[in-house]
Amino acid sequence: MDLQYIAERRLSLTEYVTGYVTKAEKSHAQDLWDEVSSCDNIYSRLWKIGQKLLRAKEVGLYEASDLLLGESLYMKSVTVQYVNVYLPHKRSRKIKNYSYLTKMDRSSKDIFNPSIIEDFYPTRPNNMEDVSLYEFVANYKFDTIGENGEKEYKLRSKPVLPNHRKFNPMQETERDDFYYSLIFLFVPFRDESTLVMEGETMEEAFRRHREASIRGIENHFNKLQKLLEAERNWKKIVDARNKTGFTEEELPDNKEDDEPQLLGEIMEAVADIADMHLMYLIKH
Repeated sequence: MDLQYIAERRLSLTEYVTGYVTKAEKSHAQDLWDEVSSCDNIYSRLWKIGQKLLRAKEVGLYEASDLLLGESLYMKSVTVQYVNVYLPHKRSRKIKNYSYLTKMDRSSKDIFNPSIIEDFYPTRPNNMEDVSLYEFVANYKFDTIGENGEKEYKLRSKPVLPNHRKFNPMQETERDDFYYSLIFLFVPFRDESTLVMEGETMEEAFRRHREASIRGIENHFNKLQKLLEAERNWKKIVDARNKTGFTEEELPDNKEDDEPQLLGEIMEAVADIADMHLMYLIKH
């Protein structure tokens, strides 16, 4: 079955799709009624009706072939993973199975199954400090427990699509949930309680994080501009010195340079570039 989204609002399309989905299928309703009417027990009748309907339903050639061969009747090109973005006091967790709970110490409070939000994301490695919950769910998965006892993660071969409840900020009852869900998904944290300050509304917290993100982007942009400018100046000096017989390796030790301050800035910028490249390699 090929499922496709229909965006046009045409009556003819609506009639076609509705008619196709609700088309009649061949069945043996009369034979079914004759067989189950002889049963006295209502539960037996209901059971037989269900069995007969499933067995008498007409299926297409491809569907029948897939069923006989054990093939899946559907597939998705993108894997979706649900993320619970409700406020902490509204959020539910899955309890461990009954057999496990009966064997636990009665004083233990470890009754919940491990989850991404409460267990995996807050204890991520230090080199993933700036990874948001959304990015963590989409790109990483738990791999193993390392020798030091810490959880280790690896990049997914194909990212998944984080799915979550979409709140309407125009509705007063969902406004706090809307702002909190954005903070929760896109602001990195270790302790969830630090996302919103005491006495701060959800909207105020959202605007505070938004302004901090904008300042961070501006700082990175300005630094990148300086690095690019230093790289251009470095190239100009290297080209000029190469024409006079100097090599690039001789530049830092050249005591007679006419612009020592510029060279110092360039060397510092090159060191910053190397550090940024090293941090990128550590994270990936």
